[in-house]
Amino acid sequence: MSIKHSLTNIDRATAAWGSDMPGWVKLLAGACDATNQRATADKLDKSSGYVSRLLNCSYTGSYEEAERLVRAKYGDEDVVCPIWGPIPLASCMTNRRRKTPPVNQFERQFAKRCPTCSNNSDVGEAA
Repeated sequence: MSIKHSLTNIDRATAAWGSDMPGWVKLLAGACDATNQRATADKLDKSSGYVSRLLNCSYTGSYEEAERLVRAKYGDEDVVCPIWGPIPLASCMTNRRRKTPPVNQFERQFAKRCPTCSNNSDVGEAA
């Protein structure tokens, strides 16, 4: 009788990335192991294939953008906002990527300041 050992997402990512695996990939793999790739992808507003390609180091798009998404959702990281002081990275990204026109004073302050903020990693990119 053989015992089937299934690999974890951490195992798969380690095999694909080797010793150069960045911390954000470990966060992503850990999130997948805590739930599953589909739930993790849903939280990132991406497909499970996107998550799989990131874990397998076979993604052909921007790893920088993937890192920002993962760190914002799973990194529990703050940035220092010039308007509000320390805020979650996820809030920073949400506010600077808002597609609708600002409707209140808070959104107007973000809309005015975010384009030139040093935290804005979207400068020069199509966000």
